[in-house]
Amino acid sequence: MKIIMRRQLKDYDAWKEVVTQLDGLRAHYGSRGLTSYRNAADPNEVFLVFDWDDNKHYTKYLELPDVAAAIAATGDFEVIEISEVFDLPE
Repeated sequence: MKIIMRRQLKDYDAWKEVVTQLDGLRAHYGSRGLTSYRNAADPNEVFLVFDWDDNKHYTKYLELPDVAAAIAATGDFEVIEISEVFDLPE
């Protein structure tokens, strides 16, 4: 399952340190990877594209006390669940 998370951060550099520290924990809960896109017009807005084993793992991860505290400390977020992905050929 893919999800996109839109984050309005308080401080991009501080968030980047936190998200890097949580990498192993995300993998433990089924994350297959994360790609981050930083808004050029607003450097504290990021779009995160996650690949998860399934939606149960990502919701359990977000509910962990340490993760919830890190999210609250670094800014606001919105989750968009993706039901289908397709690529267009070049």
